[in-house]
Amino acid sequence: MALAILQWESADSQNYRFMIDIGTNTWYRFKIGRQVIDRAGIKWVDGISKVTPFQQKKKLTFLGDSQEEVRIPKNYFDGENCYIQLLSAKDKNGTSPAVSNVIRIPVGFQHINTGRPNISSSASIDMQTTAFNPIRNISHEQQYLSQQASIEDILGSLVRAVLPAAISMLTPPAGGGSNAPASAGNASSQHPANMLTGLLGAIMRAVAPAVSGLSGQQSVSTAQSHDNRFCADIYADCDKSAQGNQFSKPFVFGIDDALLASLAGPLIQQGVQLLPQLINAANQHKLQTLQANNQLMTTLAGDVQKRLMLQQLLQHQQPGAAPNVDPAVLAQLIAQLQKSQPAAAPAGVATAHSLMQHNTAYTLSNGVILTFESLKLSSYNGKQQLLLQQADKVSFKVKLNVGQAPKNPLPKAIYTFYFKDPAGRQLLLEKTFKKKDIPANAEVEFEFMKSELLSLPLYKDLEIFAEVRWRTSSGKEYKAIGNTPAVFVQSYFVQQQGEAVSEEKELTDMQVYRTFWNKIWQSPSLGKSKSLWELNADARYTVSLSAEHTANGITGTKMAVDAKDKESLTDTTSGRMKAGIELSITELNKLLDGWDGNKPLNDEQLAAIKNTGFAKSNVAEMIYNIKMKGRTYEQGMVWVVPVFKLFEITLGKVDSLTPDGYVNEISSTKVRFPLPVSVRILGIKSNNQ
Repeated sequence: MALAILQWESADSQNYRFMIDIGTNTWYRFKIGRQVIDRAGIKWVDGISKVTPFQQKKKLTFLGDSQEEVRIPKNYFDGENCYIQLLSAKDKNGTSPAVSNVIRIPVGFQHINTGRPNISSSASIDMQTTAFNPIRNISHEQQYLSQQASIEDILGSLVRAVLPAAISMLTPPAGGGSNAPASAGNASSQHPANMLTGLLGAIMRAVAPAVSGLSGQQSVSTAQSHDNRFCADIYADCDKSAQGNQFSKPFVFGIDDALLASLAGPLIQQGVQLLPQLINAANQHKLQTLQANNQLMTTLAGDVQKRLMLQQLLQHQQPGAAPNVDPAVLAQLIAQLQKSQPAAAPAGVATAHSLMQHNTAYTLSNGVILTFESLKLSSYNGKQQLLLQQADKVSFKVKLNVGQAPKNPLPKAIYTFYFKDPAGRQLLLEKTFKKKDIPANAEVEFEFMKSELLSLPLYKDLEIFAEVRWRTSSGKEYKAIGNTPAVFVQSYFVQQQGEAVSEEKELTDMQVYRTFWNKIWQSPSLGKSKSLWELNADARYTVSLSAEHTANGITGTKMAVDAKDKESLTDTTSGRMKAGIELSITELNKLLDGWDGNKPLNDEQLAAIKNTGFAKSNVAEMIYNIKMKGRTYEQGMVWVVPVFKLFEITLGKVDSLTPDGYVNEISSTKVRFPLPVSVRILGIKSNNQ
């Protein structure tokens, strides 16, 4: 099978190393350019600066193993020309080509070198008056890195992807009733083939987004003298002008789109009708996971309190004396034990076995979808988000979307709102409302006062769940759940991060900037049997930001060392090492004095930048092969220091709120803030003779 898969691996002093997989193809070449364009749904590298000649792969495909390592010189790339794409073919004439995804070389890290820095020629930050907080040590588990998506993340993306299709399916046709919204789909949009194609595309985009640096197979069909079976001369309606490079026609599960209506129409329609139940089940799973985790923490806290109180009680009892319990201590213990009993599950919470509350079973509705309505979205960290303030009150409007709306309103229902921290899976706020005479497909408003919202964190991604439970005339209980993400902000918030607007600057004064320097290796003490030491390791170094801490954190070095030669005179340390630094946004703000005409941001502006979304979007990683040698009397050390640039950041200032308490009118202001763009690796040897 022809493939074109390109993966970034690492770098050394002269080359970049990639792993390629071209399957049964035997020839390949690379294209390097300065930008990416979208043509016919495929990403292509454009603004070509370098095209390598076709080369034949060296490794023979054996039992499915067709991967091969390729090295490309660093001088093929620069600050602009940093995009690369792999093309494979059957022969060097380009027959049966396949192309990879375009990946971007981390050019910011390509200027890393080893050796003693030339201080006189480096642009350094001269700031002798700043006092930085003492450095802290953190573990590799604490430092934020890219993480595998959880089932809750996948379910959330899936619900957002299929929700429009489900609402469109439930909504009655235009003119079908007074409650029918204007967005009802027409007959063509409800065609089974169109419905399935759109739904599958939405689901795949939600659960399998494109990953930078990892390419999939994308075959190109090259029309050459009737070799394209999809465009032969026997078809009179074939466009001759389009017989260049064409992409093969997309099928769904091997079936032409035109045949879907007749072959799979009933099955598709039945599957789409399950969308409301899918959405409610996904939201129920996320909510159930949250509440189970919250109850577990409550139980653990109660057990700890019990043990502490018992220890306090025993301290009042002298060894060998008759029992003499202080009544005040005993009363305090009883009160604490009563408080530490596990809290009852909130109304509507599903247990591990069934959806039960007070011996009443709730069934997830397969005909009702609960949605948040009239939301005002704003740009936050480069994406559209509901922004709230802890104002006098905040209102939410939710709607029961029903396909076949009953003539009479729902007599009564119980609505429960949950405010969740998706990162920590903690329940932050819960409130229940009881409503009567609820019409279908109509908005129902719920209010939260400022005193109820003050406990919610600022500048942190939250999820707001709305759960509605009702009973039918037959006595059966039903439930539907909807949710929306939201963030509470103050006066300022980050709208978008812009480009770098300054030259690189390095923190060369170790005495002033000691908290930014990280020693990742030191040569060992040699015994009498060794006279030389050597380091040859692939180092992985991570630079991340912290919004919560006021001091930088150092991640200690972890090594996977190869076995040493006991007979050799050289103590060789080879293998892999990883380390990192977590830069406090508060400490980075102090660096602004080092650039002429810039001052640290005020507290309100800095509070807007100190959010987890901004911190997570500025994580970088470097891989480099470090080599050093020395003698017994030489002490070797490897230090890593980050290098910074000023970036332009657009902050939004809240000018007004909607009547519901949502951020409405915004004025933008641009500030500058230092962010790491590369690191300097310093290999230092001291002569101890």
